[in-house]
Amino acid sequence: MTEMAKTRYLPGNPQTSARVLFFGRSGCEFTQKALAHLLMIGFEVTFVESKNRGDTLPEEISSWDGEYILSFRSLLILSGDLIAKASIASINFHPAPVEYPGSACLNFALYDNAEDYGVTAHIMNEKVDNGTIIECRRFPIVPNDTVDSLLLRTHLKLLDLFFDVVTNLFFGGRRSLDLKIQLSSGEKWVGEARQMKDLENLQSIAVHATKEELEKVIRATYTKDYPPMVELHGYEFLLKSPKAKSSQELSASPQSPQV
Repeated sequence: MTEMAKTRYLPGNPQTSARVLFFGRSGCEFTQKALAHLLMIGFEVTFVESKNRGDTLPEEISSWDGEYILSFRSLLILSGDLIAKASIASINFHPAPVEYPGSACLNFALYDNAEDYGVTAHIMNEKVDNGTIIECRRFPIVPNDTVDSLLLRTHLKLLDLFFDVVTNLFFGGRRSLDLKIQLSSGEKWVGEARQMKDLENLQSIAVHATKEELEKVIRATYTKDYPPMVELHGYEFLLKSPKAKSSQELSASPQSPQV
């Protein structure tokens, strides 16, 4: 279900503050911490929070005017006309390294058995995850990582990156941004941006999948609320647990009632 994204105006220090149009996610603790940091250092903030993919932009932001547009965990896709309203920069904070543009990045990193993951700040343009890199920070994926554990660590790293980038913007402005971009000149996006349908395809396990492939898909996609599934003759079978049962557990399983 889609709805109109909500907008709030939060004044900063009128003597020193730059104006920010900040796009975040409703009900997200990391978005709230990012917003609190913007206000703490003194930005004047217009905050737009989205709840669902496909939410519509509020009409009042069409008249916004300011220095920065920042997108952090937002579910909204911004038009080129809106992005161009920022007089200095429009910046997206992407929860993945440059090797994984688009959606479902974390899932495919786990599926690929990648050794590391990361978070990226980049200039926005009309394409998804395509603009000039400001900074990409990487961190290791450990063998026991799951979707949930890697997602939490990613959110924490993304928030740290947000804190550092916006603090530098407030005190250093365009010069600090240009320096960051220069230092990251070797970072380039890799491949095309994935979409949510790619995750849906990954979650759908083929009935003839090998044990190795099955375990890769489970590690890459299992969460309690959105488990992978097998479709057979029009029926969907959802994975109850990400852990395989031992032979002892299988032999101890209750038998079907005899007729």
